[in-house]
Amino acid sequence: MFDCADELFFLFASNNSVLHANLYHGRVTLHAAVGRTGGGEQWHRRMQLIPQHKSGEIKMRLERFWRWRSDADAAVRAILLFGLMAGIAACGGGSSGSTGTNYPAPFAKGEGKLISDQTVMTYSTSTVDAVGTASAPGLDSFYSQLICNGLNQQDCATNVADLNTPEFGNFNLSNDPIGNNPLGIRTVDAVKIDYNAINVDSKTVQVSGGIDVPEVAAGSLKGIILYFHGTTVQRSNVPSNFTPTSNISSYTDGILMAAIWASQGYIVVMPDYIGLGDDTTHVHPYVAYPRVNAQSGLAMLKAALSYLKSADHIRRKFRLFITGYSEGGAYALEAAHLMQKNPRYASVLDVKFGAVAPMSGFFDLSSTGLPYLFYNISSTDNPWYSLDPTVSALSKPYLSAYLALSFANYSGIAPTDILASDFYNCPPNTTQCGTSGNLDGLYFTAPQTPQYDPVVLTLTYALATLTGWSTDNNAITPLLTATYAAALMQHDMSNPLYRQIVRADTYLFVPRFPVILVSLMQDSVVTRVNSDIAYKYFTDHRPNGPYKEDLVDNNDFLAQGIASVGPIDHTSELPFLTVLVLNEFNLAS
Repeated sequence: MFDCADELFFLFASNNSVLHANLYHGRVTLHAAVGRTGGGEQWHRRMQLIPQHKSGEIKMRLERFWRWRSDADAAVRAILLFGLMAGIAACGGGSSGSTGTNYPAPFAKGEGKLISDQTVMTYSTSTVDAVGTASAPGLDSFYSQLICNGLNQQDCATNVADLNTPEFGNFNLSNDPIGNNPLGIRTVDAVKIDYNAINVDSKTVQVSGGIDVPEVAAGSLKGIILYFHGTTVQRSNVPSNFTPTSNISSYTDGILMAAIWASQGYIVVMPDYIGLGDDTTHVHPYVAYPRVNAQSGLAMLKAALSYLKSADHIRRKFRLFITGYSEGGAYALEAAHLMQKNPRYASVLDVKFGAVAPMSGFFDLSSTGLPYLFYNISSTDNPWYSLDPTVSALSKPYLSAYLALSFANYSGIAPTDILASDFYNCPPNTTQCGTSGNLDGLYFTAPQTPQYDPVVLTLTYALATLTGWSTDNNAITPLLTATYAAALMQHDMSNPLYRQIVRADTYLFVPRFPVILVSLMQDSVVTRVNSDIAYKYFTDHRPNGPYKEDLVDNNDFLAQGIASVGPIDHTSELPFLTVLVLNEFNLAS
């Protein structure tokens, strides 16, 4: 029995047509759209039933597939729609008079409680102090060096010039927009906090995150940006591990966001995630659990606001903007979706939601992410808009293992039921795999050295080759057991991993807020097809909605790659895309 506060989606697809009925708090909207076909695959009719439990923590999807064979299916559709309308009547009809009392509390007891806080360092925005004397490198110097690191003068000039364009808000480094910012912000406090979040198993866990706080009058602050970071195994490669301005080669996101966003008047809230940062006792719920990670980010926002009130005496209603990069891109969209479904988030947090601008996110894990992983991508067969198919291939073992290991931990399924033995088990005396001698040790329990992510990337590649996998034959099929490979390729809803992956799709809703989907035209790690699919879904269901897909030409900016300087790619895009997002948030302010 569903509560009237539940959200139900019924999606029916027949060949190239889609009928979508959305029941939300007793109101129904119907949408017709054109579906997509490809690869000779016939469409199945799919029914999705997605209830939102009162606790806001459980989201189930039950999918059943039938082929449409005859005109009798029209009668079936009529019966199903009649049932939907009956459900509306049971909820009190199509009235728009739903009140806040129908919405569940957005946070569990103790969730988002501030445990501790520490000002790690204070960044100067300018290398030149207020009286014109050169001091330690400021955020302006850090950023200028970052975007030109490893480049010759001409290539550096290209990056500087292409930031000074309307798409990037005419971010003219010649005028020092960071050190000589319009609000006169001289310093940014880098603060680390610990707070309570709720894990996949509904248990409370203490986690960490970073906050960039510009030193400016509260009334001059433009708003708060909630930022979800990208994929990492290294626990110290998180925003709260603020690095000094002199560190260009191994900086963390905390300083970059201080340079680009906090210097321009935004408070930036950056969760480290469950299983990363200070949380060394849990496995990070990687990509297949977007709701848990999104909720953890919103819980950090609650804790951060408590900190701001107590430490800086900032008590005002803020405009909230949400973004994220790569893995965090999907969490950003999910967090915005949670806020739309339950207005009590905004009221409890005392914020006004402005816009979401996810960067290069895996929004469509089931129908884009999986096919991409199972595809033998190459320079001559590249339907995924990869800039460098070799980089795409090299990233697949690392990403696939992370997904499978995290799911195995939280589902209770043995990882060897999912991953091939030759891939999962490390050769004897492989110290990086810890005492367990397997990928669980490598990812979660072994001692971590600086620059640990490249260690994991290299070793997963080496282990993958033991299965017959190669960069020339890079479909992930040999990395998995035959049972799981077949189930994932066949979209088998009886398979628990595939069911969880389907639940992880974050774009299947109609946003009532501005969405800017930011991606490169070509991305070698997270295919831009994710943004294409999400944008099409949004615009199909609301053609005049406030949606934008911003595809950045890789050739606009240059960066040092594996072997040489070339167009930016997934791992080098963030210093540039953050400026674009800044411009979008300024326009939405």
